[in-house]
Amino acid sequence: MAEEKRHFTRVPFQVEAEIRIDDRSYHCNELTNLSVGGCLLPLDEGPQVGAKCRVRIRLGGSTSDLIVEADGQVIRAAPGSVAVKFTGFEPDSLFHLQNIVRYNSSDADAVEKEVRDHFGKS
Repeated sequence: MAEEKRHFTRVPFQVEAEIRIDDRSYHCNELTNLSVGGCLLPLDEGPQVGAKCRVRIRLGGSTSDLIVEADGQVIRAAPGSVAVKFTGFEPDSLFHLQNIVRYNSSDADAVEKEVRDHFGKS
């Protein structure tokens, strides 16, 4: 049996997202899953593995335009999906992302531990 490589709790999250690489953007209407370590986007055509990117996740609704932004790197690309590993955040974006995953997870304590272990928070 293959060893599990995932280090972060993943949650389904149906919001718009965009990957930007240089001057090209890839847009999707929802994320396949989201974690504090990265995301999986349902894209038929997409960037190459290894490409550095900027991910924008739109949290806004009718009364808000809140956006989580993260630097990332494409770690997997297959027909129908692109996986991005997050490599950097502004503090506000990290805070919002942690809360999204925490409140959409069935095990908030596990998410707290992941955040503490990965980002060095106490």
